[in-house]
Amino acid sequence: MRFKGWLPGYLTVALLQLIALAAGWEWLRFVSKPLLMLILLFAPTNGWIRTALVFSWLGDIFLLNEGEHYFMAGLASFLAAHVFYIIAFWRKRRDSQPRKPWNLYVVAGTGVYAAVFFLWLQPHLPGGLRLPVLLYTLVIAAMFIFSFFTNYFCIAGAALFLVSDSLLATNSFYQQFTGGSFLVMLTYISAQLLIVLGSPEQTIKDEKN
Repeated sequence: MRFKGWLPGYLTVALLQLIALAAGWEWLRFVSKPLLMLILLFAPTNGWIRTALVFSWLGDIFLLNEGEHYFMAGLASFLAAHVFYIIAFWRKRRDSQPRKPWNLYVVAGTGVYAAVFFLWLQPHLPGGLRLPVLLYTLVIAAMFIFSFFTNYFCIAGAALFLVSDSLLATNSFYQQFTGGSFLVMLTYISAQLLIVLGSPEQTIKDEKN
């Protein structure tokens, strides 16, 4: 299934979502946010990425609502999305250049960042969320590391996803800051688009093996 206008469609809905956040128009935010991942499903990519987008779509819907149960459902959805991104990036390694020594620094740097960020955030988390957030932190850190098997689009997208979730956690559990929701969505919208742009159907051959 293809829709050649998916990119302008996505950018248009993304702009509406950002306008809604800036203007405080809740009705437009609720209408536009669920459309984002649905439009990306029409992009030329592979089944692993599409499955990740479906879980991201579920996460977007859950996080439109307030409350710990909705947050947990959203967290679980995005955790599943990252698992499928990891699989997609891992399968892409067959087409990648051999790993370079500096990738070890990527692993170490990402691990340090994830550990420091969680230890800093942990005192501000409700008791029931500490273990789920720790697991999510480990998975998204792994997703970023595995993106280095792909290309610069996916790496940039994974990095922005890490930034977006860090901003979301800070804004939700530590202290709300001006423009927090706007920055979270701006980085999230950009992250998903970059990952899709970096994962074209050239990996479809992996699905047939």
